[in-house]
Amino acid sequence: MVEGNCGVTEDRHMLELGIDWPYWIERIRPKFDKVIIARGWSYFNKGVVRDIGVEGTTIIKARVDGTKRYKVTLDLKSFTRSGCTCPYGYYCKHMAAVLFEVAKQAGYDPEEFRFGKVKVARVDPDNLQKPKLKTRLPEPTDSCDMWLTYFHKQYGNAKIYNAFSLEEVCMRTWRELNKLADPWEPTIRGVYDIQVALYVIQLCDTMAGSKAITYDFYQNTSYYVKRVLKNIQEQLEATLHVLDVSKALKQYGEHMKDISAYLADICKNGSGLYLYDWLDLYKLLWTQLFQNEDMLEAEKTRLRQVLTDPRASQQAHQVATLGSIHLDINRNEDENAWDRADSGMFDIEPDYWFDYLNGFVFESQWDRLLTWLWWLKPRMSLSKQLYVNEFLHYWELAADQREVAKEQRDVMISLLPASYDHYAKFLLSQGEYQEWADLCLLLDLTTEHIDATQLKLVEKANVRFLLPIYHHAIEAYIQGKNRLDYIQAVKLLKKLSAAYKKLKLPLRFEAYLEQIVKRYAKYRAFTEELQKGGFLV
Repeated sequence: MVEGNCGVTEDRHMLELGIDWPYWIERIRPKFDKVIIARGWSYFNKGVVRDIGVEGTTIIKARVDGTKRYKVTLDLKSFTRSGCTCPYGYYCKHMAAVLFEVAKQAGYDPEEFRFGKVKVARVDPDNLQKPKLKTRLPEPTDSCDMWLTYFHKQYGNAKIYNAFSLEEVCMRTWRELNKLADPWEPTIRGVYDIQVALYVIQLCDTMAGSKAITYDFYQNTSYYVKRVLKNIQEQLEATLHVLDVSKALKQYGEHMKDISAYLADICKNGSGLYLYDWLDLYKLLWTQLFQNEDMLEAEKTRLRQVLTDPRASQQAHQVATLGSIHLDINRNEDENAWDRADSGMFDIEPDYWFDYLNGFVFESQWDRLLTWLWWLKPRMSLSKQLYVNEFLHYWELAADQREVAKEQRDVMISLLPASYDHYAKFLLSQGEYQEWADLCLLLDLTTEHIDATQLKLVEKANVRFLLPIYHHAIEAYIQGKNRLDYIQAVKLLKKLSAAYKKLKLPLRFEAYLEQIVKRYAKYRAFTEELQKGGFLV
């Protein structure tokens, strides 16, 4: 990713780029003379390097907008194969400018490449005699605050030069901090790992926010934040899977309270762009970790205070509402959850509830699933097709366990036309071929819009039900008034003829064909296709 006026790359493999910085200084830098380096430095500072992309681990491609627009290709493994489309050719100022930009993005000092020398930190002679203080490492007997103090000292000033370095910094932080607790007893190790995970998430949010003013933020930063959150959530789930939660709550109750407060701060003050990611963390930990009644009552009190505080931010109010709903659902107080959702000051998309529906399915709570499906039904009427499909999938799961075919049918009818696919399959599964045909005609569907397997199924059952569909489709194709549509109409006429013969009603087809020929006699191209199809002599 390139900052400021520089262009944006869509390449998702920048993290794989291998940079041997000493090799750059010692072997690549000498290939450029001083004048070229000076001009490349000027181009770099003007921000004219754009669209940086990476192929594999060694190839860099970019565009440089100079007098004209030039394309630069750098091969870090075999630099002599590098080049530029400018007249100068090899080792030009455009190539130098790209190298400066890539160095900056990778976290190296471009000035070191400019002067061909790695900077050496100055040492204060007075400090040579002073012993260095060793940083105190986290201990299993420390509080969460003591752990966080160490975390902040080590990583609180971490900087990123671009979007794609965000993931690298965060995951390195996670690995290094987790490694410190390798010798610890498993229970406190698990508690520590959870605190580390939440700290990395907050660090990620802070660093991403520092890039919010740059052009690349809206293009790439969100992608890398999502990757970090996905990785950390997976680590949290793995930790919770092996953690003895009861033992952790009993022995490390204060740590649990501190972690819950830390989580609440992330949800309240984290970037609103990732609100539902914070809520996923909240739901995960308040479902699998914080299972103490005293903690639960304290959290409910905190949420009530936020909801009644007129000074609370919109995000804090939204988090408190959804957090309260989650606690209600965990306690099987579904009606309270519905009341909060219906009286909220913001809309909740239907798919937000699908995680809970998945939970009911997993736990075989079929009656509870049905009550939620009925509650969601009016909220699905204006939903997107994607939501309707998934919603009806839950109805199918419920119908496999409970006698709700009539209710399922009513729901599908109420959600037409978005529910067509589900309703059509439902009707065929019930052997209701006439209703299926009526549905297709009601929705003005021709044969090209209807699943071919469904057409074959109905044809095998009783081809009579396909007659009105064929008639409708033939008329629709003829009205298309073009050669391709006429060809399709004639193909369907052949199918219609076969259907009438199968039903031993060939005279009806001949009467219909005579009517069609007469009505569209002026359509010369259609008449020609009828002749080709053998319907006219």
